Amino acid sequence: MQKEILFRADGNSEIGLGHLYRLFSLIEMLKEHFKFTFVSSETSTVNIIPNSYQLKIIPSQITIKEEPEWISKEFDKNNTLLIADGYQFNSSYQRKIKEKGFKFVYIDDLASEHMFADLIINHSPNITSQIYSAEPYTKFALGTKYALLRPTFLDLIAKEKTVQKIDKAFVCFGGADPYNLTLKATKALLKTPQVKKIDIVLGGAYSHKEIYTLTQKNIKIYQNISEEELMKTMVTSNFAIAPASTILYELCCVKIPVLSGYYVNNQKKIYNGFANKKAIFEMGNMKDFSINSFEEQIQLFFKIDFQELINRQKKIFDQNIKNRFCKLISSL
Repeated sequence: MQKEILFRADGNSEIGLGHLYRLFSLIEMLKEHFKFTFVSSETSTVNIIPNSYQLKIIPSQITIKEEPEWISKEFDKNNTLLIADGYQFNSSYQRKIKEKGFKFVYIDDLASEHMFADLIINHSPNITSQIYSAEPYTKFALGTKYALLRPTFLDLIAKEKTVQKIDKAFVCFGGADPYNLTLKATKALLKTPQVKKIDIVLGGAYSHKEIYTLTQKNIKIYQNISEEELMKTMVTSNFAIAPASTILYELCCVKIPVLSGYYVNNQKKIYNGFANKKAIFEMGNMKDFSINSFEEQIQLFFKIDFQELINRQKKIFDQNIKNRFCKLISSL
């Protein structure tokens, strides 16, 4: 019987879509080599899951405590590797999955739980296994050598980039943007004379309305766009405002100067890693940012050496990420 990978994540307007998108990246790197099924809760925004993926929905009445039992009845432990991304997959969940006999991989960015997984993937820069409490058998795949990047962005790693001018902004704050930082950053950019054009990318779970009342001709709004469209929008921009999440990894592959910060805890380790490498313009905690806060940061940004940021971005990723993941998962 052919081996199968279960990719398990949820995403909606409450928890964001980042866990889903990270698994999409891993699927795209592995799908040529493995049979797979995407497993998600009935409460997820499932319409963003690609139609080409085989999808299995967990009924909403199945609790997280009951889920390992449900998985063990639906899938063969002897032929199945489970890869999960999400904070609900805590120590208790991991232990139950292992007791059911499954190989288990956990994608993590908090290092807050004792780990029972066979493998932990954490692509935050400068992370070491010393920050983890784990079982003796647990292995680790840490740092940007294991960046969860989609193929379109992996292909850009080798390309050179030189700053010509800084006048077109790319703005994206993830799938849900609960604090509507997109709107505040955009209004600040509209008050910045150096900025001539603004491209705004909204996630599938973005639910705020005011952004659509901005009718200036130099603004273009995109929502739920494809990987290819997203990449083209980034490439045609010459600087960006984005949080320290997967979108920051993708922007650094494109190699444009990024004003970045964090607004939830799971972004903090990534932010600190990129800040330590001096590969971003550092804005710190953006959760309570006002329009004026963004405006002040943007004015400071225009005084820095942009090419230096790009030169440091070049050193973050290499061209072997896809092969590295294929070997890693094959070994399990």
